Amino acid sequence: MARSVTELQQPSDAPAKIGKYVIINKVGKGSTGMVYLSHDPYYRRDVAIKVYNIEEDSDPERAKVSRKMFYNEAHMVGMLQHPNIMPIYDAGEEGGKYYVVTEHVQGARTLASYCRPDNLLRVDDVVEIIYKCAKALHYSHGRGVIHRDIKPSNVMLTIDNDVRIIDFGIAICNDSDISRIEGIAGSPSYMSPEQVQSEELTSRSDLYSLGAVLYELLTGFRPFRADNLSKLLHQIVYATPPPIHTYRNDIPEELENVVAMSMQKDPDKRCTSGAAMAADLTHVYQDLRTKYDSLDNQEHFDLLRTLTFFHEFSHAEIWEVLRASDWHEYKDGEDIVREGEMDDRFYIIVSGQAAVDANGRSLGILKSGACFGETSYVRGAKRTASIGAKGPVTILRVSSTLMEQVSSACQLRFNKVFLRSLITRLQGDGGSSN
Repeated sequence: MARSVTELQQPSDAPAKIGKYVIINKVGKGSTGMVYLSHDPYYRRDVAIKVYNIEEDSDPERAKVSRKMFYNEAHMVGMLQHPNIMPIYDAGEEGGKYYVVTEHVQGARTLASYCRPDNLLRVDDVVEIIYKCAKALHYSHGRGVIHRDIKPSNVMLTIDNDVRIIDFGIAICNDSDISRIEGIAGSPSYMSPEQVQSEELTSRSDLYSLGAVLYELLTGFRPFRADNLSKLLHQIVYATPPPIHTYRNDIPEELENVVAMSMQKDPDKRCTSGAAMAADLTHVYQDLRTKYDSLDNQEHFDLLRTLTFFHEFSHAEIWEVLRASDWHEYKDGEDIVREGEMDDRFYIIVSGQAAVDANGRSLGILKSGACFGETSYVRGAKRTASIGAKGPVTILRVSSTLMEQVSSACQLRFNKVFLRSLITRLQGDGGSSN
């Protein structure tokens, strides 16, 4: 049922309307302006409206760049129609406000969330994401559009694990004179050597940037880091990034080769196109999936299937939970979680027992099939009890961040069973929350 915007309470710090769009809420702020949520009653869809901060900008040079970026994105209305590129529906100017209307993806987050060593996505998921980006860039390049600013914060991941490339504000378009924005070349850490040197750019510059994003998603570190811009740009032109295997030893050599080829200094030595890069990643993905479906993982699946916790899960949903988890064994007396700590994981005891303590007092024993870690539902909450292994214990540690990327059906099932198990436990023995 289409919602009535008149029934919604509009925020006090947002305009009532922008163009023909009634504003529902403010959803974000970028370097060039504000982003608002609206609902298009004609097409019955939510839309995001980016309003460029042009007239209000006291810096005339910055205002000039913002105006060019607006016209650049406005030029893209309806031009790029690909499932992995954020569609631009409309653009306009009214009362000095310049705005661009795009798809609004509820619950999406950018890849920047997964560029920390302690919060990396699974390798096969990374490969699939970059594969989709490569295919999308091949499409845009075929229509004469070079993005010029591929970076983690310009790639969105939806709650259904799909991809959207966003922000074509500084793209180069073959049929547009507006796109030549002097002094704006992209985000320094992901710029190609030819971008750094202000040389003529081809589609292979975007592939270099995509390779740099792939490097960071695999390692949690940018390929080049320096304490000032001059040193950083010098490294991009002349240095070689540390090999990926110096950060982790579980990355296939073939995947490391794809990263190395995409980040060659000479554009002619890179992949010839996004399609070619995607083809290379397809081979890597197939090998990774074969490895993932190995005997060890089948044994893990079989063990989980016997636990009461997973009796309501379909086979596909159990595999999804496994993909968002790691398998860890603890020795007798070893801490599993500590009181006062923060982390984003849920825990399920696959085998063995664990002792629960809080404030130096024993609160009970958790047995095989039990779950804990409900504080993961509250961002920033601290553990209220310590849980340690009582004899050898095998634990499935489920990342709440990665669970946000599994199917909606699997998320609902997991949340329902997890919370029901906790309520049953608390009603049965008065055990502690954690």
